[in-house]
Amino acid sequence: MAVVNARDFGVTELVAGSVPEALVVVLVVLTALGSSYFVTTVGPFAYLFGERFGLVRRRNGARLLAVTIGGLALVVLLKGAFAEPRPPESVMRIAEDGNGFPSGHATGSTAFYGGLAALLAVGSRTRRYLAGAAMILLVSFTRVALGVHYLVDVVAGMIVGTAFVATVLALTRRRVGYGFLLAVGLAAAAVVVVGPTVDAVAALGGTVGALAGWLLVDGRNRVERAVRPVAGTAVVLAFGGAAAVSLGLEAATPVVFAAHVAAGTVFVGLPAVQNFSR
Repeated sequence: MAVVNARDFGVTELVAGSVPEALVVVLVVLTALGSSYFVTTVGPFAYLFGERFGLVRRRNGARLLAVTIGGLALVVLLKGAFAEPRPPESVMRIAEDGNGFPSGHATGSTAFYGGLAALLAVGSRTRRYLAGAAMILLVSFTRVALGVHYLVDVVAGMIVGTAFVATVLALTRRRVGYGFLLAVGLAAAAVVVVGPTVDAVAALGGTVGALAGWLLVDGRNRVERAVRPVAGTAVVLAFGGAAAVSLGLEAATPVVFAAHVAAGTVFVGLPAVQNFSR
């Protein structure tokens, strides 16, 4: 029996049901390109090392981080506020839990790839935006094809993500700190609306840490200071891994908060640390 929903009208069941089993693994790999783990790993590397390779200036890399973590905080807030369910398990091709509207992958990938398209210093603007749009559409399609989101969920996510990118880029044109401050505000609102859930606490910890890191770097005038790739990568992976483990092990909320504050502070504040810079 067809599953008809006002957010979809049977589109998700039709698309997900048409995907061969052999392609599900491929879709799982592709959908990871819009996951919070992916964008919060690539974002810090772009910020810390992008200028070294002529990809993005450090200040613009910080704006990208503000867009990325702010977008993820916005997802937690909106999903908690709307509390709309995902498609039923009979439609899903992989197991997913949590609320369905808007799609976190669609929102987060729009924020991340939209920010990259706007802020990268390589290629023409047209090519960057076309590539960014292609990545956003690809990630959004995988969510429907895997049966974990309705069509309206991903469309709404792309619209919200686009509006958020435009807002943060305008807000941070002169003062990058405003972007991190907005991210903290969204995460704090999520804790109030949703309650002290793991996702909300993690978002608050990460955004508070990122703001603290930026204030440290900007206050010490170390924005343009280079970071050693090997040492910097090791530190990012260590602190990012600790934050991820705190989520995977479902640690107590104070531990999750502390791990994400530490990770956010290190990700953004690393250029201000003498031992890892030159």
